[in-house]
Amino acid sequence: MPPQQHWQALCAERKAKQLQSIPKEWIIQTPPDEQRNVQNIPETCGILTAHEIEITNTVDIDVLLGKLATGVWTSAVVTLAFYKRAIIAQQLTNCLTEIFVERALARAKEVDDYLKATGKVIGPLHGLPISLKDQFCMKGLETIMGYAAWIGKYSEYDSVLVEVLYELGAVPFVRTNVPQTLMWGETYNHVFGRTTNPYNRYMTPGGSSGGEGALVAMHGSPLGVGTDIGGHVSQIYTVRRRALI
Repeated sequence: MPPQQHWQALCAERKAKQLQSIPKEWIIQTPPDEQRNVQNIPETCGILTAHEIEITNTVDIDVLLGKLATGVWTSAVVTLAFYKRAIIAQQLTNCLTEIFVERALARAKEVDDYLKATGKVIGPLHGLPISLKDQFCMKGLETIMGYAAWIGKYSEYDSVLVEVLYELGAVPFVRTNVPQTLMWGETYNHVFGRTTNPYNRYMTPGGSSGGEGALVAMHGSPLGVGTDIGGHVSQIYTVRRRALI
């Protein structure tokens, strides 16, 4: 196979693998491309229960953490709610890279079991699902960052940030799309494709943390981690702020 066809085949195969990782019961009927604003679809598509809508619309992190710390809401329930909404956001804006539902829910159960057994939280982020920009390595997962050549290369360790999040009690649950090399103002790469802005899908959410921006704006994550060189994290703040208005 010629080199160009080879890397294109690798990218197509990896994208198909991503689609296969989505639970079939979370697949929605996507709107036509002409529909620019898709902000209302998570609440109207029928995937989320009323309670899950309440959870994912809770934009005050202190409220979420308070309910998690007191056991009013379990981490398993909260993580599942945000996971479902993140998958909906993915189908509408193409904002995700790594999807690892069972692994995240296992971590959430571990956190819940600790609270139940000890009456104490693991740390200040106890039970909170957190999304991570694709560049942050997680053991056993690929860190592709848009490079076709990095498909199939699995990390043997967690990045320091991920280690810290675990120590604080958080539940990493998805990784989000980035431009190849990160050094671009639009979130697009040959492996996962282009991320679009949920307020106007003819537009970009920016880069390099555009996947985070689109996901958080869709309330698919209560808190996300990005990085900043050229104002990208400020773009996430702007998108998130619009979601709160």
